[in-house]
Amino acid sequence: MAQILIRDTGAGMSSTQVKRLGNPYFTTKESGTGLGLMVVISLVKAMNGKIHFRSKPNEGTI
Repeated sequence: MAQILIRDTGAGMSSTQVKRLGNPYFTTKESGTGLGLMVVISLVKAMNGKIHFRSKPNEGTI
């Protein structure tokens, strides 16, 4: 088993935005497709992995 933790100090997201992560075409960027994270989540699940997100506005995302 391996665990990878990625943390940023960006703008963070609301709980509503976190729930939508991985949905096709959902993005918080002005110039994004919303497909990259969907592909990552699909690959992790295909390998029987788990992916979790935690975020708070103005505090960043883990």
